Amino acid sequence: MSEEFNGGNVMNDQSGFDNSNMPVQGGENKGLAIASMICGIASIVLLCVQGYVALAAAIAAIVLAIVSNKKIGKNGMAIAGLVCGIVTIALFVIVLILAAIGVAALASLA
Repeated sequence: MSEEFNGGNVMNDQSGFDNSNMPVQGGENKGLAIASMICGIASIVLLCVQGYVALAAAIAAIVLAIVSNKKIGKNGMAIAGLVCGIVTIALFVIVLILAAIGVAALASLA
């Protein structure tokens, strides 16, 4: 019998909980999801400061999210990185369009 006496508490190996059907996520694969989420959030923040750096971070977030989802299936952090990356690219395109309209408006005034 594998019981251990630990300060008045008896610890038993048989907890009655069967976790054999739970998915096991590897550290590397979960790391891709975390990196995707961090790049996605950073890309939104960087969009206010450095547009092209934000675009690079958004692309990295999307790629990491796709690779992570293919390796371990749907993961909330990877999906968050994917969504943040897509939102950043959409906002980047909107800012470029508005800048082009502004430049055209200024050119027509001169």
